Amino acid sequence: MFETVLDYIARTNLFNFIIFAGVFALIFWKVDLVGGLEKGRQNIAEKIKASETKKEEAETGYKTLEDKVSNLENEIEDIIKKSEDNANIVGQKVISEAEKSAENIKNTTLKLTENKTALLKNDIMRRASLAAIDTAKNHIINELNNNSALHDKLINESIEAINENKIG
Repeated sequence: MFETVLDYIARTNLFNFIIFAGVFALIFWKVDLVGGLEKGRQNIAEKIKASETKKEEAETGYKTLEDKVSNLENEIEDIIKKSEDNANIVGQKVISEAEKSAENIKNTTLKLTENKTALLKNDIMRRASLAAIDTAKNHIINELNNNSALHDKLINESIEAINENKIG
């Protein structure tokens, strides 16, 4: 019977199949194909987990940026409003200072005008006084030339005034 089985195996290529299966079993056992597949599966699982973690971090970062960007418009409006307020304050201060400067210039101009007017009045009064003195002098000279008795009387009064000052 063993001979029959061996004869049957030799005729049907079953022997080649058994050797082929044995070689494959030996290769699988040496290569540890199942362990390699398991390592590959674990490696892929770790990479998927890492990519999911990175995806979550990216989504969190995206939401944070989205929140910042949504508030950015309000912040820009606040900055513009503050800038406008500051510009108005500075503008009002500049206008106020300009008004004060204009008032000071006006007051200085009025004082200069008053001083010039006083100087002109004094000059006119001086000239009028000199003209009046000159006119009076000429009138006295003419009266003295026309009336010699008046001339003598004036000389005598002057001599008496000098004498009284020497005595007294």
